[in-house]
Amino acid sequence: MNTIPRQQPDTPGLPARTGDARDYIAVDDSGDFSYHRSEQDLLAGFEYVGEAACVIDRSGNAYRLALDPNRHLILAPSLGPVEFHWLRQAWLHAQNTHPEGHRLRRFFPITREEVVSGLFETLSLEHGPAPAESSWSLEINGLASHPTNLEEIDRLLAHRDLTKHIRVKDPFGHTYRPLRHRRHWYLPETAGFNLYVEIPAPPASD
Repeated sequence: MNTIPRQQPDTPGLPARTGDARDYIAVDDSGDFSYHRSEQDLLAGFEYVGEAACVIDRSGNAYRLALDPNRHLILAPSLGPVEFHWLRQAWLHAQNTHPEGHRLRRFFPITREEVVSGLFETLSLEHGPAPAESSWSLEINGLASHPTNLEEIDRLLAHRDLTKHIRVKDPFGHTYRPLRHRRHWYLPETAGFNLYVEIPAPPASD
């Protein structure tokens, strides 16, 4: 069985992958999504075959896990393109079920290609390798700074009122307005966490 990764084009805004490195998204048996930097990272993240309901590569191909003759986990051959409607609904369900783990909320994707590319972008930004320095932008009342990752943005906004004048721009050019999500209705707003909800990009200035 040949599971040697094929070279894929690098994604703008994230560190270039080297050699035969290839990244994946996995949907686990609870319906949650995770990002894995390589096939080795993917296999290390699971303990048994059925724990990964679906594995997806950047081309939108679906895979399952399998066992080799020595009962070690391996990536089985591709099953073909991932089913579009299932993937879109599974992602929406994961965002609603695990809001603190999926805090970049983009416009609803229309095509399978948009779902797959959006998943790789958002999950790698939330849980993957850090983007290049200064690839994020945080604008507060017209003053811009360039945090290195989403966690730093959280820290900068931790003790602020999230007014409509705050804008966050990710390395892929998507613009968000931060909103604070309460963990429970009876807890203060400051005990919650930030969601970043996509808004239309501001018009380019002449």
